[in-house]
Amino acid sequence: MATRTRKPTSERREEIAQAVLRIIGEQGLTSLTTTRLAQEIGVTSGALFRHFASLDEMLSEAARYGVARIEETFPDESLPPLDRLLELARARVCLLGSDPGLAWLVRSEEARLTLPEPAVRLLLDLVTRSKQVILRALREAAEQGSVRADIEPEILMVPVMGTIHALIGMQGMHRSETDELGREPQRVLAALARLLEPPEASAP
Repeated sequence: MATRTRKPTSERREEIAQAVLRIIGEQGLTSLTTTRLAQEIGVTSGALFRHFASLDEMLSEAARYGVARIEETFPDESLPPLDRLLELARARVCLLGSDPGLAWLVRSEEARLTLPEPAVRLLLDLVTRSKQVILRALREAAEQGSVRADIEPEILMVPVMGTIHALIGMQGMHRSETDELGREPQRVLAALARLLEPPEASAP
């Protein structure tokens, strides 16, 4: 009889975190139970508690895993500021639009109301850093003349963030990981770039 190989703790913890987000993203938070989670990854409920003391700990680990994935979308600081801004938007839409669990983490008020406090702090910190990156890129781009300077960067940040969040939430945006970013989001991001152009750049 074949002996079942037990996965290393770090690997199993990540697998559980991924399954937590997958269940929430596809079926909603109310569907997340230890029984459902154990079924999702093919273990017993007791096996889950060899790696976590509680469901709250699993949720916190899922938040840590999710934030780490989203942090990968922060752009290279060596890029020109406008390129930095548009790369962040593209990468966020591509990642979160294809993963409803990650999208739930950053877009859902339910996440902030129900996740354990350490997880909520992680999410709020991610939001703060994202705003700082966008605002810094807008300020630098305005100074260089690559975005319009007749509107304050703090105000321009609103349509930038709104466009990102709207595209993430578009119906039909949740695709398989192998699917390319759809044509419509590309067109919207291109339109955003046009809106940010200095008025003289878009003049006929």
